[in-house]
Amino acid sequence: MALILPAYAKLNLTLDVTGRRPDGYHEIDSVMQTISLHDLLWIEPTDCRVFDVVGTPIDGENLVLKAARELEGHVSRTLPFTIRLFKRIPMGAGLGGGSADAAAFLKAANLLYDLKLKPAELTEVATTVGQDVPFFLSGGTARATGLGSTVARLPAVPSSWRFLVVSPPVEVSTRAVYAAVDGTEPTGHRTPKLVRALTETLHPDPPPQGGREKDRPDLEPASRRLFPALDQAIERLRAAVPGMTMTGTGAAFFAGFQNGHDAQTALGAVRQLGLRAWLCRPVAGP
Repeated sequence: MALILPAYAKLNLTLDVTGRRPDGYHEIDSVMQTISLHDLLWIEPTDCRVFDVVGTPIDGENLVLKAARELEGHVSRTLPFTIRLFKRIPMGAGLGGGSADAAAFLKAANLLYDLKLKPAELTEVATTVGQDVPFFLSGGTARATGLGSTVARLPAVPSSWRFLVVSPPVEVSTRAVYAAVDGTEPTGHRTPKLVRALTETLHPDPPPQGGREKDRPDLEPASRRLFPALDQAIERLRAAVPGMTMTGTGAAFFAGFQNGHDAQTALGAVRQLGLRAWLCRPVAGP
């Protein structure tokens, strides 16, 4: 039996860097949201290991294979498989494509191999793969704190919201961006404001967009400083669609809209710049 699972991308609707630990890692406070842009993972148990990527080749370590190694270590058995990964989520964009793929593999393997791992066990394995991976096990709307792997569910954002997602032709290194942030700059504390809006308001507005400096995620200055091509792309984007907000460490940007008409208008403006863009809906958790 084979399974085909979508691996949904995510947006950091907010991202506050709340401190830097002695080991150099950063504490964050972020509202994350899965969106309809996705990869597809086709997986079938076999007697040998085959892994094919359809689409853009993956540079460096692939998190699906890392997830397989970590899962095999956890259950103390080999898990041979044939996997075809259909890549659509751009890499180095802050959209979490690799982590989403790894989480999809863990969920599929738990079913296909009848491992009977409980959610807490899957989360334990996911954390060893990457800090974003636990979020993707359930997706939806959630608050991620600590290193990003402590996840608390939030009320779902309205299904009518639409997100315009734009990916400039720049690949950003998450590690390099975080290394450039020393944790001494004050955070905008955007996350608590959005959490209150989601939990206390029946019909919350989309999060404030990053046209104003106080609404921009904490990592944007470092990403723009380290990657001049990204800095140039942001200026062009915001001239076309004021308020575009960076997700994660970039290079992708997004804007939230309450209705599809306004989102379509913004999409037309971005396409005139020749940039890859998608109109996405929010994807709720289970």
